[in-house]
Amino acid sequence: MKDKRPYYIFGTAAILLLAFFIFFGSKNKKYNWTETYREKTKDPYGTYIIHELLKNYNPDGRFEDIRESVRRELPTSTNEPASYVFIGEGLYLDTSDVNRLLAFVDNGNTAFISSKSIPYDLMYYIYPETCDDNFYWEDYDIVDDTTVTMELVHPQFETSQSLDIAYLDRNRVRRYEWAYIDSVFFCEEPFSPAELGYFDGEYINFCSFKHGKGTVYLHTTPLAFTNIRLLEKEGKDYAAQVLSHLEKGPIYWDNYSRIDEEVSRRRNQSSSGSGGSRLSTEGPLKYVLSQPPLAWAWYLTLALTLFYLLFRTKRRQRVIPVLEPNANTSMEFISTIGSLYFLRNDHKKLSRQKMKLFLAYIRERYHLPTNQLNDEFVNRLVAHSEVPKSVIEQILLYYKNIKNAASVTEKTLIDFHIEMDKFYKNCK
Repeated sequence: MKDKRPYYIFGTAAILLLAFFIFFGSKNKKYNWTETYREKTKDPYGTYIIHELLKNYNPDGRFEDIRESVRRELPTSTNEPASYVFIGEGLYLDTSDVNRLLAFVDNGNTAFISSKSIPYDLMYYIYPETCDDNFYWEDYDIVDDTTVTMELVHPQFETSQSLDIAYLDRNRVRRYEWAYIDSVFFCEEPFSPAELGYFDGEYINFCSFKHGKGTVYLHTTPLAFTNIRLLEKEGKDYAAQVLSHLEKGPIYWDNYSRIDEEVSRRRNQSSSGSGGSRLSTEGPLKYVLSQPPLAWAWYLTLALTLFYLLFRTKRRQRVIPVLEPNANTSMEFISTIGSLYFLRNDHKKLSRQKMKLFLAYIRERYHLPTNQLNDEFVNRLVAHSEVPKSVIEQILLYYKNIKNAASVTEKTLIDFHIEMDKFYKNCK
C-alpha cells in the first residue's frame, strides 16, 4: 500500500504557510477592539491619551508609573497632596497593597479608581458599614444596555457635563454590561459615600468616600477614559470634570494592578464568602480567543495536535507502561501548600488548612467524629488523648475566631500553631 505520509506532511506545511500569510501578510492597520486599558497602545480601548494628559496635568508636579506593585512604589506620605490613579477592568490588590493604599489616603492624599469591579478587601476598610442592614457589600451591580447617558453632580461647575457613551466593536454598537453602585449603599449617615455622578438618571457610577484625611473616588465606567472617548470634545470635557477632583501634586499611575473583570469578581466572591455574586458564564478561553495572536496560536496548536494523533494512529509496537513505585507524598504536599499560603500572607487559609489536618488526625487516631465540635466532642477527646481540656478548648476557640475573622495576623497564626503543638506533644 502506498505510503500517504508525505501528502499529510505537505498538506500540514501548506496550511501553516497559508495561516502565516493571512495573519502577517496584511499591510492594513488593524486595531484591537478589546478592553486593554494599556497606556502604551493607541487602540480604541487603550489609555494612551489620558495617560499623556495626566502627565501634563500639573506642570510643576511629578508623574510616576507604578510598574511593580503598590506596596513598593506608592509612598505612605508626601510633601504635598498627591493622587493615585487606576483605570482598568478589574483591580488586584493583596493585603500589603491595600494597607499601603489606605495609609497613602489616610495621610491626606487622593485615590481615584475607575473599574468595573472593586476589590472586596479594599471596600471592607473604606466602607465597613452599609445604610441597610439587609445588604452587605459584594461588588458593583450590572445593567445590560447598548448606550447610556452619564452625568455629573459637580458643585465646582455651573453646568454638569453629560456624555452619551456606547460600546463600539469595529464601529458597531454592541450590548454591554455597565457597572453601577446600588442606591442602598447611600444614605444620610456620616459613613455614607457622596454621590458625584450617574448614568441614565438613576444608576450611580461615581462617588467618593472619606478615609482619614484623604478621599477615595470610585468610578464604575472606565470606558469613559479610553482613547476612543477622549477623541470627542464631550468625552474630553467629561473626563476633565471627573479628574478635577485630583490633587495639584504628584500623580501615581498604577499600570501594574490590572486584571480581568471576571477574575476580580471571582476573587471578590471568594473573599466575601458569598455565593450570590454575579459571574459571567463565558468560558475560560475568553481572553485567549479575544487576542488575535493568542487565538492563532491556540488554533494552530489544536491543528498540530490533530495531525500528530493522525500520524500516530498506526503504532509500530505495543506501548510498555513504566510502573513507578508508590510514594507517600502527603507531607511534601502539605509543606508546599503551607509555604504557598504563608508566602502570600494568606494566614487565614493556612490556619484553616492546619485545622483540617488536626481534625483528620483525630479521626484516624481516635476514631472520633468531628462534624460537631461541641462539649461532648471535647470530653471524649480528653478521655482518649489524655490532653488537658484547657488545651483542646483553646484550639477550638482560636479556630472559631479565625473562621469568623476577615483576615488573620501572623501573631494569631503563630499562637494557633503553638496550641496545636501542645496537643501533638502530649497526646497518648
